[in-house]
Amino acid sequence: MACIRKELLDLMEWPSSARVRFSQEEPIHTNLLLNHMEQAFAHIGDQRTMGLYGGLIIYPKYKFYSQPQVGFNIILQDWNHDDDPEALYLHMINGVYNLNRDTLIQPTQSIDGANFSRFHIHSALINGKGRFYSGTIDTDEINTHNGAPLETFEVEYSYSYRFRVISAATLFPFRVYVQGHPQLNVRASDGFEIVQGNESSSKDLLVESFIIHPGERYDFTFNANNRNQNAYLLVAESIEDLSAKNPPEYHAAEAIIQYKGKPLTYPEKDSNDQSHCTVQSPCVTFNCPYLFYPKSANRLCITFDKAKSNESLSNFNEVLTVDETLFFNFAFPGESGNTPGSVNGRQFIHPISPILTNEADLRTQCTESNCGEDKICSCTFNVELSSEKVYQFVITNLGNGRGWSHPIHLHGHYFFVMKMGFGSYNEDTGKFLTSTTEIECIGSKNYCNSAQWANNSWTQSGYNIPGLQLESPPAKDTIIVPTGGYVIIRFKANNPGAWFFHCHIDLHNTNGMGMVLLESNKKWKYGKYFERYSVSIFSLFCL
Repeated sequence: MACIRKELLDLMEWPSSARVRFSQEEPIHTNLLLNHMEQAFAHIGDQRTMGLYGGLIIYPKYKFYSQPQVGFNIILQDWNHDDDPEALYLHMINGVYNLNRDTLIQPTQSIDGANFSRFHIHSALINGKGRFYSGTIDTDEINTHNGAPLETFEVEYSYSYRFRVISAATLFPFRVYVQGHPQLNVRASDGFEIVQGNESSSKDLLVESFIIHPGERYDFTFNANNRNQNAYLLVAESIEDLSAKNPPEYHAAEAIIQYKGKPLTYPEKDSNDQSHCTVQSPCVTFNCPYLFYPKSANRLCITFDKAKSNESLSNFNEVLTVDETLFFNFAFPGESGNTPGSVNGRQFIHPISPILTNEADLRTQCTESNCGEDKICSCTFNVELSSEKVYQFVITNLGNGRGWSHPIHLHGHYFFVMKMGFGSYNEDTGKFLTSTTEIECIGSKNYCNSAQWANNSWTQSGYNIPGLQLESPPAKDTIIVPTGGYVIIRFKANNPGAWFFHCHIDLHNTNGMGMVLLESNKKWKYGKYFERYSVSIFSLFCL
């Protein structure tokens, strides 16, 4: 069964009585939705890995006339030649094998040492097209590929173009850049405009590249100002550290940016030596899930919380005062042989009927006898949210189940990113050292199923936390939570419904890393309508 993201149904012509997200007096602001870039994809099992996804672009009605809006759309996917959605999950549990050599393929890591799960990609795709590179043993460079056709975008010299990038990836983040054009202007994330600086001194978010995680969407513009070649590659390279691979591997999606009037040519990939990044002029990468690259890379990181909102109608002022703070740990805690994906140690089990309309039928509740600070349980984890309260979520990736960074997505809402907290790193090598000391995990087994601020004064007010983004925080609906760190988000509970809150990595979600927010369930008035039209609980999650 395939599901559609909630933003798509918000825009469909449903009877007004059925628009649940618009049943309250103050609906989700349509002026923000009208500037959204969304994706529709399967949310059941691992069907997205086989290409069950699509994009929806809604152009702004009146904003940002100075920026180019009509441009090019890109959907990214990591691709495995052998897997299918049924076997994929089993491979994550039991391991991936090289069938030609009868050997186990070891999972990769990012440059900070954070793990990627057992999903091996052979190549990556842009709009369904990509090249497969193969290397030779005991060589450093890899330039041989299968010659497959690539998506081509034609540009005209001296013009500026907007690219909208959607990540439908199963697991891997990608660093996106354009050959021969070392400056990209990041315009928006998840449909919301962003800049650097503040309202009084804002400036464009100019970078050499940016990292996009599964479920995220990014807009960028670039100037077609380099005709030294007929064409250049737009590259989305996985952030895996593949330096130890023998034969070498190269995991990247590619497309051609072709200058109008020039003969069509297929550019070759860059060498491993990114010579345009120097000590004097290091390259800047935005949205890193870590703080540092190795010094030898001559590359600097800007984390997402350093961006500012550029939405003139942003309502961030309504979340400056917090009514309640909740901690949620997305991780793989437990003992050897029992470390499922979970939230606060609760591996999610899908209910067999809608929670909001058939709550009494739920037979998989989370109970105190089975779940707790030092226990791992399997249940339909849900938390009730009260209407119109402002919630501060502290999304953590801590305890003995950390080690993987997670892109966390909230249905039914956008939220404001107030702060990202990281552990400590070796600034020379970029390697992760220790988890943040700003959060204390409660319990004797270090599962971090329950947590609190290490500094008690931080609990007294939403203003006491140092480093909070209180002036024009950026809005989003998917945010990367770094291993050993945390992210603070805030939103107002003004949209009644049952909203899925989960890791956007297919395999982690299937393994149970998700939960349901039961928001303002006393205001749910349209249960009979949904039963009449046979919308299942899975559809409620996927709206």
